[in-house]
Amino acid sequence: MKKYIYSFALLMSLVLFSSCDKDLESINKDPNKPTVVTTNGLFNNTNKELMTRTRRGMPSGRMALPWIQYSAQRNYTAEDRYQFRNEVNNSLYTDIFLAVKGYKQIIDIVTDPANKEQVASYGDPANQLAAARIMIAYAQLQLVDMYGDVPYYSYATKDPDFQAMTLGTANEITTPKFAPQDKIYTDLMNELKEATASINMKATNVFTDGDFLFGSPLKLKKFANSLRLRIANRVKNVIPIAQSHLAELTANTADLMESNIDNVGQKFQNDPVKPAPFYFDAFVSRRNDFSPTNTFVELLKGETKSMHPNPFATIVDPRLFKMIAPISQPVTDSIGNTTEVTLAFYYDSSKATQPCIEKNNYVERTPDFYTGMPIGLVDAYTGSQADYASQFSGTIYKADYTEILMEYAEVAFILAELDINPQENYRNGIKASMQKWEISEATITDYLAKMTLVNTETILTQKYIALFFQPYEAWAEYRRTKYPKTLLLPGQSHELIAPGPQKQTEYTFNAANGLTDLPERITYPTDLTLVNKVNKDAAATRMGGDLMNTKLIWAQ
Repeated sequence: MKKYIYSFALLMSLVLFSSCDKDLESINKDPNKPTVVTTNGLFNNTNKELMTRTRRGMPSGRMALPWIQYSAQRNYTAEDRYQFRNEVNNSLYTDIFLAVKGYKQIIDIVTDPANKEQVASYGDPANQLAAARIMIAYAQLQLVDMYGDVPYYSYATKDPDFQAMTLGTANEITTPKFAPQDKIYTDLMNELKEATASINMKATNVFTDGDFLFGSPLKLKKFANSLRLRIANRVKNVIPIAQSHLAELTANTADLMESNIDNVGQKFQNDPVKPAPFYFDAFVSRRNDFSPTNTFVELLKGETKSMHPNPFATIVDPRLFKMIAPISQPVTDSIGNTTEVTLAFYYDSSKATQPCIEKNNYVERTPDFYTGMPIGLVDAYTGSQADYASQFSGTIYKADYTEILMEYAEVAFILAELDINPQENYRNGIKASMQKWEISEATITDYLAKMTLVNTETILTQKYIALFFQPYEAWAEYRRTKYPKTLLLPGQSHELIAPGPQKQTEYTFNAANGLTDLPERITYPTDLTLVNKVNKDAAATRMGGDLMNTKLIWAQ
């Protein structure tokens, strides 16, 4: 009986993914909460929940972050080797669909004539609707990029394959089809184009309050166009209409992001109540699970290995000193005295506004103070390595860290890849990324003087660095291009930081699931077998199997 009750409860909760709630409003009403849902409050809350839940340690640090080799786990490494936990996958899928549901609720409120006067008090009605459509596109892009065919909702396109978000409507569908990828990507580009055209540029706002992403119609427009550029570039070789979108978007780049002012990110509160995801994990949950990887640190240090050569060999990237925290090292002074100097971050509870402090005033930082955690270890090796690995910098662990949805540097690198003023856009992308990390102008100028080679590899490797801590986008770009070449792949070997349990000096990355490269997709959540097995199995068959090495339509 307990098993039946659990399965039924799970079924009822998962059915919600395809639509708004049906007839649940009268159950368990809280008299202390308002019965009127404001669109601005709903927008702000949905944005925060989406970015919190997809970037927190479990779904991000235990899946995409180690897969794309920005981070490695310091204790339990199965996920680094592609053996992820089913409950984490179930939550990731659920949380993104719940975000789509939240944005869809805004659409329902705005488009209901009975709410006309009320909606006008929340901001410009046209812009509220456009913002909801654009954010639905952003969230659903994450889903299709991760899983392939998925249930899909479209505001404007009535397609029999688009069956998500229909509960409570005249066309109620409790077990929606999984739409094919080509249809989804095509509609995402069309949705973004139409939503952008509908923005009221004469208005002074999107929402009157609670909009911490955009603030102005112009920023909303540039984000939507830049997101459409991202999608069109991804599918340009497999969906013909993408070329038309690219031609239109690159004909007037002033409608795209043009500087870091146009960056769109979710900034979190500078407190332990609703802080940024990595602050929460480190200082609320008190976990120290993640370190930067050996391959990423070596890339920034300008080091190269035989199996994964560095296109910027011997050139130290100044972002190293902003992204990564230094480690303890023996330091010898001018008269030969040697002292162990601790430079790693620590937690100072007396400084609530800056919980992460780097003790960096003892010696001048050099690349020797930075060492990444080996990626792809088995658990038995971590104890011998973790104490010698760097941590992420204090910036990463700030309570008010900004989780980026999209930034100008990415746009510049896309334009460079498309051979649109490649030299200029390549340099602009590097400069924008460095400015975001607060590198001095003199240091940026010095670094750019060394960036003389502009080709596909250098553009996409710099893009990889700029996408640091945007792991799902970086992972998608690797699958599309197979860059950067600096990643350690299954079957390859690398030096350890310190001797291993049996005094080994080297290890081999042995991946789970028989993979020989990074995962090509995430397998469908196990919960879907309970609630939508027929459609899930049909989608898996259409794609070539529900496997981690099943390529999406745009992947190399």
